[in-house]
Amino acid sequence: MRGLATRLIRHLVNSTDTLKELSLIYLLCLLCAAGVFALAEGKDFGDSLWWSVVTAMTVGYGDYVPASTAGRLVAVALMHLVPLFVIPLIIVRMLRTFVRDENEFTHAEQQAIKADLAAIKKALKIEQ
Repeated sequence: MRGLATRLIRHLVNSTDTLKELSLIYLLCLLCAAGVFALAEGKDFGDSLWWSVVTAMTVGYGDYVPASTAGRLVAVALMHLVPLFVIPLIIVRMLRTFVRDENEFTHAEQQAIKADLAAIKKALKIEQ
């Protein structure tokens, strides 16, 4: 079981490269939390989905409140997972499209560096 959890966490971390994948993770968090809330609190899924969205965004209108231990546990998990992990990852991925690394080498520059290194190795007679 521990190996499965480790693989699952590693897969989740590695699958946060695109906004599409992060949005899917966010949606799955909302749907899973809504499902557990619906079962634990005896609410219909639509109301539970509303509760999960409001809770994930830390608005907390108070129209639906967990009364059971399972409902409270899923609320705590959702209140920490989304604002502390999912939303920051989404923001970072969005910023990557706007922020440009001024020190990033172009392809041509990389090729020139490789050629220079090859020439240096040849001059020093270092095997490649």
